[in-house]
Amino acid sequence: MLLVRVLPIAASTLIIVYTLSASAFDSQDLTTLLATKICNECNLEDAVLRDQQLAGAQLRGANLNRADLRAANLRGADLTGASLTQAKLSHTDLRGAKLRGAILIGVDLNETHLIGADLRGADLRHLDIDIAFEFVELIGVRLDGAKFKNGVRCAGFPTKGGWGCKAADDE
Repeated sequence: MLLVRVLPIAASTLIIVYTLSASAFDSQDLTTLLATKICNECNLEDAVLRDQQLAGAQLRGANLNRADLRAANLRGADLTGASLTQAKLSHTDLRGAKLRGAILIGVDLNETHLIGADLRGADLRHLDIDIAFEFVELIGVRLDGAKFKNGVRCAGFPTKGGWGCKAADDE
């Protein structure tokens, strides 16, 4: 009878331990970010930061791969060189954010606020520039050197209209 009661408890404990160990992010890094808004070079892979108020956060070189940042406030945050591969960024406020050299492969930019963001040298290779930014305001966004799908690269703002981006073989 005792064995019947102990087995479910042991199984539940194993499931909880496995779930916690399966998390890719460093819990201390997450605690530090939420307390100080500073977490350069930290590991926040798979972290859930949905709806978090992280305006002005320092996340230079951070690993945010597959992190859930939906509807987070990252206005003015420094994400220079951060890896955001497959991060969830829909409805995120990235106005004025520094994303220079960031890796943004596989991200969803649906209704992401990017006004004044610095995306120079960012890796956006999975995105088709004409479709990905259809509902994104790009006022003041810097795309110089950004890499897009089909070899499209950006080299600054054009003199009249257009994106200032061209296919690699047009060079």
